[in-house]
Amino acid sequence: MKLIAKLFKRPVAEESNDHPPSLVDRQRNRDPQWDSAYTHRQLAWLGLTRIRFRFHRFLQRLRSPRRIIATSLVLLFFAFYLINGIFILSARAATDPQHLRLWLSGGMIVYTIYHAVKISWSSVQVDLALSEAETLWLGNSPLCRSSLAVYHVGNLLFPAALKTLMLSILLFRDVRHPTLLVIGTFASLVLLEMVRLTLGRLVSGMSQKQRGWFRLVATSMAMALLIQLVARVSALTPADSPMWLYVMNSLRGLGEIASTTMIQIMATPWIAAAHLTVTENLQPITALQLLATGGMFPLSLIILVKADRWSLAQKQRQEVARLTHGRFQTRESQSQRYSGTRTNRLRVVLERCAPAMTRDALNLICRQAVSVRHHRTTITLSLLLPTVLCLSPLAMGRIVEQWFYVVGGIALCTVLLAPPALRIDFRRDLKRMLLLRSLPVQPLSMVVGQLALPILITCTFQFVTLSIAALATRPGWDQLILWTGMLFALSVVTFACENAIFLTYPHHQQSEGIAMMLRTKLTFLGKGTVIVVSLCLLVAWATLCRSSLPEPYASALFVSGSIAATWTAAILGLAAATLCWRRFDVSFDTPPE
Repeated sequence: MKLIAKLFKRPVAEESNDHPPSLVDRQRNRDPQWDSAYTHRQLAWLGLTRIRFRFHRFLQRLRSPRRIIATSLVLLFFAFYLINGIFILSARAATDPQHLRLWLSGGMIVYTIYHAVKISWSSVQVDLALSEAETLWLGNSPLCRSSLAVYHVGNLLFPAALKTLMLSILLFRDVRHPTLLVIGTFASLVLLEMVRLTLGRLVSGMSQKQRGWFRLVATSMAMALLIQLVARVSALTPADSPMWLYVMNSLRGLGEIASTTMIQIMATPWIAAAHLTVTENLQPITALQLLATGGMFPLSLIILVKADRWSLAQKQRQEVARLTHGRFQTRESQSQRYSGTRTNRLRVVLERCAPAMTRDALNLICRQAVSVRHHRTTITLSLLLPTVLCLSPLAMGRIVEQWFYVVGGIALCTVLLAPPALRIDFRRDLKRMLLLRSLPVQPLSMVVGQLALPILITCTFQFVTLSIAALATRPGWDQLILWTGMLFALSVVTFACENAIFLTYPHHQQSEGIAMMLRTKLTFLGKGTVIVVSLCLLVAWATLCRSSLPEPYASALFVSGSIAATWTAAILGLAAATLCWRRFDVSFDTPPE
C-alpha cells in the first residue's frame, strides 16, 4: 500500500529532465480516454518496483528455514531441467521448422477456443485483476480505465518472460537464431494473454441472450475440432492397437488440426511471430516480420481497452434497464437467498440428528454446499470431459487393456485434474483464514468439513466411470472392489496432500510469477513420481502374493492388502493436513497480494 501511495507522492526532484505537466496543460491536452505519457511512466515505475520487491521477497523465502524443503526441491528442479535441456534435448533430432511454425500459430488458436468455451460456461465475471491495495489507490484515483488496463498488461509481462525462458530451453535445438526464438515466443505468449483478457471482458459485458449465442458458437467450434481429432486418430491408428499408440497419434492429430487452413486463418495475429521464431536466414522480410510482431502489441492493447469500455457501458445499460423495470433482485441474489434458506433448514436437521462430535464438520460441509450449488454447472462440465476421456479406451478391441486403461485414466484425472477443478476447500478461503481460525472447531473437524465435498464429488466421478466401464468389460468383482476402494482412497490422499501443501506454502488464486511457475512444475513432477512409485509397489506386492500363496488366497490378500495400504496413506494424508492447519499462522503464513 505504501508502494502504491508513493506513485502519487513521488517528489518531482527525482527527475531532472522530465517534469510533470502543469494542471493547465493537462486540462488543455487531456484525452478523456487516455492519460498522459507521464502517468504511464509512473505506472511503469510502480510495476518495476513491485517486481523487484517480489523478487527480493522470493529470495528471502528461499533462505527461510521454514521453507528449506521447498528450496531444496527448487534447486533440484532447476538442476534437472538444465541438465535435461543441455544434454538430452540437444542430442535429439531437430523438428521440421515449418511444422513447428504451424504448431506455434495454430496451437494458440486451439487454446483460445478452449478458453472461450471455458469462460462462456463460467459464471465468474472477468475484470482487470487488481489487489485490494491497487483497487484502493489506483481504482479510486483519477486515472482512466485504459491506464489500469495498461498497468494490468504490464504485470503479465514478467510471467510471460518466465514461460518464454522455459519454452526456449525446449525449442532451441529446432531453430537457428535463438534470439528470434525468444522474441517470437514472448510476443506470442503476451498476445495470447491479451486475447484471453479481451474475451473475458467481452463475455462479462454480454447479456444473457448474447452470452447464449457466444456459448453456442464457442461450443460448436470446440465440438468440430474434437470430431476432427477423433477422425484423424481413427485414420492414423490401425484397429486393435495398444492404447499408447492412440495417445501418440492424438498428439499428432492435434498438430495436424492446428496446421489446417481454417485454423491458420484464425491464427493471423500470430503468423508473424511464428515466422520470426523459425527464421533460418536473415532477410529483409525478417525486419518486416519483426515490425509486425511488435505492432500486434499496441493493436491488441487498443482492442482490449475498447472491449473493456464496451463491457462497462453494457453493464451500466443492463443495470439501468433492470431498475427501470423494477427488477431490484438479480437471479444470482435470488438463488443465493434460496440456497441459504435450504442450507439453514438442512443445518437444523443435522444438529438434531447428527452426533455431537460430527456437528462442526457437518456445518462446514453445509457451508461448502452453497458454493457447490452456485457452481454446479461449471463443476459438471469440468468432470464431463475427464469422464469421456477415461471411457475412450472402450473403443478398443482388447477387453483386459480396456479395463486397465480406464482405471489408469481415472487415477490420472483424480491426481492431476480434480484438484484444479474443485477448489472448494482451504485454497478458496485464504482471505477468510482469520475467520476460520477464530471458529471454535477442532482441527480434524475443520479439515474434514473443508475436504468432504470435493472428495465426495471426485468419488462420484470415479464410481460412475468405473460402473460404465465394468458394464462394458466385465472385469470381475475382485477387480471392481479393488480399484473402487483404491481410487476412493486416492481421492482422499490427493486432496489432503494438496491442501497440506497449500497450508504450508499458501498463495492467492490469481497469483503469477516465478514462485507459481515453480510450484506448478514441482507439483506436476511430484505427482508423476508418486504415480510411478505406486505402480511399482503395486506390481511388487502382486508378485509377492502370487509367489507366497496359492491363487484363491493370493487374490484375497492382494486385494485386502492394497486397499488397506491406500487407506492408510489416506489417513496419513488427513493427519498431515490437520497438522498443517494446526500450525498455520495467519500473521506469518498469509502471503501479501
